[in-house]
Amino acid sequence: MKKSTPVIVLLLALSFILAACGAGGSSGSSKSIDAKMSDFKFTPDTWTVPAGQEITLNLTNDGAVTHDWSLVLVPAGQTLTDADKSNSVAEFTLEPGKTEVVSFTAPADPGEYQVICAIPGHTEAGMVGKLIVQ
Repeated sequence: MKKSTPVIVLLLALSFILAACGAGGSSGSSKSIDAKMSDFKFTPDTWTVPAGQEITLNLTNDGAVTHDWSLVLVPAGQTLTDADKSNSVAEFTLEPGKTEVVSFTAPADPGEYQVICAIPGHTEAGMVGKLIVQ
């Protein structure tokens, strides 16, 4: 009986280690995301978040001009109209060299949504990203 005790302890320890490794989930979505804005791009340009959750956005403007991070409820890849650009569900504007922590609620419906810089001309210059909602 005493010889089996170390084996049981070892098996229990391994099961705790394996459970801890999987605790983060496999979806890759996060309630906290980072975005750097520069002239004229987002880094990264794709974020994955859980549907309907409050999201913390760590936002930095490394550019030489004012930029914003605007989430519009238009499927990624679809052409935006001027009305789409002005109807964002989350919009955060930052002056050059500034950093801010803000929050927004992710869309309740899973899908891929567009993130743009709604400053005139910036979207057209390629300052776009994608929010993947799972």
